[in-house]
Amino acid sequence: MPADPGREIHPFRSWDVIRAIHDQLALLERGPLHTGGFPKPSIRHWIVTPIGENAKAVSRPEGTDVEAYQVKPHAIQEICNKQQFGAGDRHYLGVQWTLWDGQLVITMLITVTVLHSTLRIEVTGHALGPVNPLFTSKPEAPSKEVAKSFKPWETRKVMLPLVTTNEVVRLAVRAPLTWYPPLLNWLGGTISLPEPFGLRHAWADQPWRHRFMADDALRAATPVLRVVHAAAMRVLEEHGADTEKFGARSAVLSGLVQDPAPKKADLYDA
Repeated sequence: MPADPGREIHPFRSWDVIRAIHDQLALLERGPLHTGGFPKPSIRHWIVTPIGENAKAVSRPEGTDVEAYQVKPHAIQEICNKQQFGAGDRHYLGVQWTLWDGQLVITMLITVTVLHSTLRIEVTGHALGPVNPLFTSKPEAPSKEVAKSFKPWETRKVMLPLVTTNEVVRLAVRAPLTWYPPLLNWLGGTISLPEPFGLRHAWADQPWRHRFMADDALRAATPVLRVVHAAAMRVLEEHGADTEKFGARSAVLSGLVQDPAPKKADLYDA
């Protein structure tokens, strides 16, 4: 409702709110205290296309509104303003941090919808955990411990061959029967990774098993929420909307974030 009963709210669109949030998120790395704080985040506009379950293939975007597989700015603004209900692509504003030398990726996705007289701002957090140690640890040759000949109470380490005799024989027998590579590709023997994330989610562990990574993921949520809320309030006030009810909701949200109820510090119930 308007702040002044005698006037109407100045019209605004979702893109106006998204642009204000974008500008405020760019200042996250700046803080009033010299305590390190946030590193510089990556803030980008995401266009998400719905993909059916068990899809066999995913294609890159095409058309006049796409250049170098990326949606042009004017098309991003149009999707943000118009495609909020029903079929079609959706717009998200993503703020992302890559931490721990690439081991942890924190992504906050923000979407704004304006339907009738309802303004809805959703913020969702996603944490992609550390790489499985299988991919970061050094390979080690097989070995076994055997007792020493003259000191049976002591053991020594004996290195085993990398390839066993049975494996060598199996490879020698199978080698003449190997498919010709171009023929194998023609028959569908290649592996193509889906766009745009590949298989990282398949070989990443849960960040909640790492104490500091879990802390970083949880601590990033509150500042982003407050920045989004402040930017949205500023847009509403500039367009003559009454923000009193939103202020009460903000106080409730801050209370939930600072909930003093006892919890298990090392357990995340998602």
